[in-house]
Amino acid sequence: MELLVPEGGGPHPAVVLGAEAYGVNNFIRGVQRKLVDLGYAAAVPDYYHGDGPIGTENYDDFTEVREYIGRLDFTCGARDLAGAVDALRAMPDIDPRRIAVWGYCTGGTLAWLAACLRSDVAAAVLYFPSQPLFAELSPATPVHPIDLLWQITCPALFLYGDQDKLMPSDVLADLRARIDYWGVDARVEIYPGAGHSFTCPWGPMRNAEADRAAWNDAISFLSEHMGALSHE
Repeated sequence: MELLVPEGGGPHPAVVLGAEAYGVNNFIRGVQRKLVDLGYAAAVPDYYHGDGPIGTENYDDFTEVREYIGRLDFTCGARDLAGAVDALRAMPDIDPRRIAVWGYCTGGTLAWLAACLRSDVAAAVLYFPSQPLFAELSPATPVHPIDLLWQITCPALFLYGDQDKLMPSDVLADLRARIDYWGVDARVEIYPGAGHSFTCPWGPMRNAEADRAAWNDAISFLSEHMGALSHE
């Protein structure tokens, strides 16, 4: 687990980051540093355990990363993020009441699942979770995340582009309906013209306008439920 903590006295609010499917790369470390600048401790667990994709910055060829997603044990990955919450809660300079999960793409799915596993998470920021529904159920993917939505007890923010093929309109409508039916404290923000993984630092999926808008929404949401912004 890679951890950065703001300067100054704590206890600090903290965020556990679920990296996109490329693993812990320059993009996710950049998000980590930006959160620290805003006053949050930020931890990034490696759910690949050192055996992730080689091309961690290869945003124009998805062949390798798709293979790794297909082999990923989502139960272990979700537990890795949940375990990072435990590790942060045990640190004297971290406020155990203000720990959030935040994830991108496959890491967004893992953050979603981790939020379902825990009742002590303060907030969940979920950038375009890639697997609201798994292609098939198996020991590594035993339940569809959308079927666990009722177990999220913290405020949650879902961020999707309206052109995201991994969140088609019928699944999005189902997500909204379940939020309403189960009374989940969740918001869904949709960004026009953006597809999947619109926050990529470069490459064909990047949408700079949606990236900026979603970041502002995410930070405002986190501040609302976690405080901080002391280093802004």
